[in-house]
This record gives sequence, structure tokens and C-alpha cells, in this order.
Amino acid sequence: MALLISTNMYKAEEFKRILPYVETWKGRVGVEVFPMFHRETFAPLLEESMGVLSRVPISFHGPYYKAEHSAPQGTPEYGDTMELVKQTLYYCRKLNSRYMVFHHNNCAVGDKERMLRDSCMNYRRVDELFFSFGIPVAVENAGVMDRNNMLLDEEEFVSLCQGEHYPVLIDIGHAHANGWNLRRVMERLRGQILAYHVHNNDGIHDSHRRISDGTLDVRSFLTWAREYTPEADLVVEYGMETADDCRGIAEDVELLLAWGHGL
Repeated sequence: MALLISTNMYKAEEFKRILPYVETWKGRVGVEVFPMFHRETFAPLLEESMGVLSRVPISFHGPYYKAEHSAPQGTPEYGDTMELVKQTLYYCRKLNSRYMVFHHNNCAVGDKERMLRDSCMNYRRVDELFFSFGIPVAVENAGVMDRNNMLLDEEEFVSLCQGEHYPVLIDIGHAHANGWNLRRVMERLRGQILAYHVHNNDGIHDSHRRISDGTLDVRSFLTWAREYTPEADLVVEYGMETADDCRGIAEDVELLLAWGHGL
């Protein structure tokens, strides 16, 4: 099990704000890079950070901005998405990424059957690229009902992941906002879960708040994680509204580190 902090809470030009956290915990805390290659400022800042990042556990989120994996192959949207994926793969290789996170969709759900068919096909294309370098592509339970972009409900998600034998990343905030039975999902997918995105919310909105700031019982989640998936990574994935709460983020990281040692 590794504990990582996602750069999801920073704008592209703020990427290096993650480095003090890495230096504070001296190798005990890693980074999940949230790629923003659609912005010209991002890649140079990532390059400048490689020395620090190469010394800690690293994972990569898949491209999100300007990316849509439910786009049909041959469309401009698909082409743009795959170009961002290839840029991400380049840095995944350089930093020995533990996995890359995959969303079947980011956009609102329209033609569900068509979107799911294309996104499953596109997953296999992405997986083939990363498989050659030993990097798993972990499927996330992406989307929330409040935004009309939840492509798969709880049963559909679990069944698809089991049927396709996907490596899985469970976003506990998304599960909570969608009313899923988180413990049941963890138990059913226990042999496939590589990591969790950890954050909290009010049970409706995907606000990516601190672990103590919401209605999800995070301590119960940690108990279940120890029981079902003790080897899975925990990724603190807060939103931009939390970025300036450096003391609060540090407190949460310390709590999760203590949990990892038997809190």
C-alpha cells in the first residue's frame, strides 16, 4: 500500500505546489499526477519536477480535460484523446507509474449503449499501449448523477469490471454521491482493486472535500479497506477549493499514514 496525493487540486501552472508535500514526508508520500498536457505550461513544469518525483511512488490519472474515451474511433475527439494518452504514457514510463486511471466517459450520458460500446473498445486500445510497459490501466467509477455523467450504476460497474477482468480504482466520493453501497462494491471487487481516490462530499455533489468534511464515514471505509484490500493504494484527491488549506491537507495525510501503521 502506498499513500499518494493527487495534483487534481492545482491548475496547470501550479503543478510544483505538490513538491513541498513530497519533501515533507521524505519518500513516505507519493504523487498521482493529474495530467494537463492541453496546457503548454504543464509539461515543462513536470519536467522540472522529475528529480523529486522519481524518488517517490507515482501514479497517473488519465487525461481528463479535452479527453473523451466514449468518442468513436476516427473522430477528432478520439484523436485528441489518444494524443493526450500517448503524452501521458511517455511520462508514466519515465516515472515508473504504478498504474494509469481510465474514465469510460467524462461527458454527459446520451446514447448510453453506443457510449459504452465505444469506451470499452477504446479501453482495450489504451490497455494495449500500456501493457507493453507493464503499467496497468485501472478503470474508475467515474461520473455522478448530479452531473448526468454516471454512465454505469453500481451493478453495471461491478458486473462490467468482473466480466472484463479490469484492474479497478474506486473513487469513494463518487460512490457516495451516487448512493452506492461502498462496502459491497469493495467486497465484490476486492481481488481487482489497485487503489482508491479518497475525498468526501454531501452525498450528492462531487465536491472533492477533505476526508472529515462530508457525510461519508471515512473511518468505516478505512476499516473495510484494511479488511478487503490491504495492498491497495490510497490517493488523496481533493478539489481546487481545498488547495490552500495546507495545514488541513497535512493533517489528513498524517491520519492516513497512521492508519497504514494500524490506527
